[in-house]
Amino acid sequence: MIKYLKQYRFYIILFLFLLIPIIAIDTATRSPRNYWPHDRAIISLTAPIQSVISWGLDLLVSGFQNYVFLLHTRQDNLLLTDENRKLLNTIAGLRETEQENMRLRKLLNFQEQFTLESVVARVIARDVSTEFRAIRINRGESSGIQKNMPVVTNEGIVGKVLRTTANSADVVTVMDLLSAVDAIDERSRARGVIEGYTDDTCLFRYVLRTDDIQVGDILISGGVGGIFPKGIPVALVSKVNRKPFGISQDVEVKPIVDFSKLEEVMVVTKAEHVPLPQEPTVRKATSAKLTEKGETPTESKGTAPPASTPSGKPAPVHAQ
Repeated sequence: MIKYLKQYRFYIILFLFLLIPIIAIDTATRSPRNYWPHDRAIISLTAPIQSVISWGLDLLVSGFQNYVFLLHTRQDNLLLTDENRKLLNTIAGLRETEQENMRLRKLLNFQEQFTLESVVARVIARDVSTEFRAIRINRGESSGIQKNMPVVTNEGIVGKVLRTTANSADVVTVMDLLSAVDAIDERSRARGVIEGYTDDTCLFRYVLRTDDIQVGDILISGGVGGIFPKGIPVALVSKVNRKPFGISQDVEVKPIVDFSKLEEVMVVTKAEHVPLPQEPTVRKATSAKLTEKGETPTESKGTAPPASTPSGKPAPVHAQ
């Protein structure tokens, strides 16, 4: 018997594998009142096996579904991350465009106020030397820009064109040691010349000792020399050194234009010399620029250091 079972065990096992499911299906389709004793025994034997198989299949299906879900989630996350990056870049670009439009709108208002014909240019380089202070702009001879044309912003005078190429121009600022701008005190009408002195300070020279110059006064272009239109703000008086003797007084001034934040400028190609209206409110608003920078204007009776004597030619402008 044992030899017979060993010889035909494969067929016996195959027969049982086929028989058990058939009996289980047959038993499951019957109502409980039709169960025979052997049906109940088979159900009792096969129920745990069916439970294990069902649990394993559910676990397998659930794991596969979770894998597919995580795969799709990862792909969605990558797409959302890329889209978020693009949106952030777009928002940053729109903000920069908004700021640029505001600056250009101010330049346009300034141009209309002074009846100027001008070319708007962007600052593309700055001079890094300590003696010469110049900038380079992205407009040149092809845009009608020529040497000695005045360069301004909505705040005031920047400087004048020093040299040009077809598509760029170098501008020497009012802070350059070689710069000299004829200026008038807007309040007292005292006249002098603004010359470059240090990184953020200029000197108002050749002012008579008897002239009424006070801290906070606005200095505007005088129109002498045929370069700068008359009436454009140039600097703000920050310190007055009245000498007890001599014919002149030393006056330190701060440029009206904030050169550290300079991005766009206007090159004046044609102008009508229309002076600024003398409004005290304008003077007070501009005087607040020193306080905003954390500086306290002072007036003393000491002697200001003499201005350095410039020599040589302007140094080349280096790209930022």
